[in-house]
Amino acid sequence: MQNTTTTTQFNPEALMAERLGKVPFSGIRKVFDKVKELEATGKDVIHWQIGRPDFDTPAHIKEAAIESLRKGEVHYAPNLGTLALRKAIGNRTTIDTGVKVNGETQSIVMAGANEGIMVSMLAFINPGDEVIIANPNWHHYKSCVSLAGGVPVEVDTKESNGFVLDPRDVEAKITPKTKMLCITSPGNPTGAVQSAQSLKELADIAKRHNLLVMSDEIYSRIYYGKEPVAPSIYSVPGMEERTIIINGFSKTYSMDGWRLGWTVASEQLTRALLKVRQYTTVCVNTFIQAGAAHALNADQACVDEMVGQFAARREILLKGIKDIPGLTIAEPLGAFYLFPNISAFCKSSSELADYLLAEHGIATVAGSVFGSAGEGHIRIAYSCSTDECTRGVQRLAQALAAFKARGY
Repeated sequence: MQNTTTTTQFNPEALMAERLGKVPFSGIRKVFDKVKELEATGKDVIHWQIGRPDFDTPAHIKEAAIESLRKGEVHYAPNLGTLALRKAIGNRTTIDTGVKVNGETQSIVMAGANEGIMVSMLAFINPGDEVIIANPNWHHYKSCVSLAGGVPVEVDTKESNGFVLDPRDVEAKITPKTKMLCITSPGNPTGAVQSAQSLKELADIAKRHNLLVMSDEIYSRIYYGKEPVAPSIYSVPGMEERTIIINGFSKTYSMDGWRLGWTVASEQLTRALLKVRQYTTVCVNTFIQAGAAHALNADQACVDEMVGQFAARREILLKGIKDIPGLTIAEPLGAFYLFPNISAFCKSSSELADYLLAEHGIATVAGSVFGSAGEGHIRIAYSCSTDECTRGVQRLAQALAAFKARGY
């Protein structure tokens, strides 16, 4: 008998979920790859592209993790996280926000802050639900919303206003489909910090329209204001019941490779997050949670020292940028980013960022990567040495002068 079976050519793209078409690959990672290529050829590169501290994790934190490993704490942890770490998270959040938090029942240890964002979207966003996000923004918010079936709605922020969310602009974007408001303060890529007054106004909007609020506070302690920590919307009376705090260890303790973050929310919201979390990464490595608990409970001098060094680098770069004719900048109060306006030199931030890297070895990220409102800017991360900041700003001045002279 003749075999009449036909074979269809395998096409992986035809089988991919439609949701993948709604999210791009990271524009930041493209810069990382190009930097590696250039350095492999021996080129000296100024590393202003890296959104992580350049410091080593403090020794006492590493020793606590090593001791836990020696003690044989190598098995599954609870889905919520170890009790010691959850209690430490509760205590730290109480200190930072002034609101009493029971870490045992209100926190979940995540495999990085980004898992907390993704889990939050899966737990609360239905297909078609709208989520308000500042523009420019760290793209993960939009992508996590889209992967959950929601619709990201961007609110443009302005350099003239320090790139903070204007409550009036937020309210203008609210529709019957709006479910959540995302606040990142201090923010990435701008370093913008919402004032206590603006957070109160945003809280009033959330209450009036019955919105959930996601407050990403990963940079909250890298803050250059009068207080030791940036203001939190969680501190506004009545907001603890409708706010999910996202936080972690990557920035404050230079533990980005440890992949540790957390959520803090009401017990009811936390139970919903836990149901999703059980089916994602399940739990975080037990022994690194011991190191993380020690980080929160120990003397915080290491954090103060690191923030002090960031502050010194910030001053070097702010002065250098202001001395370059044609550049303007809104001075940020938090994080370790600057977002200068380069539109006097080039309308395309991508074109200028490519030029700076290819011809002058200055690695930045085009503002357009962070949304339409980022066009005309570049992101500079001063998470590199003080010497590199000094050399970099001198090189930037020379690069922009050459760019202008060539009549691009």
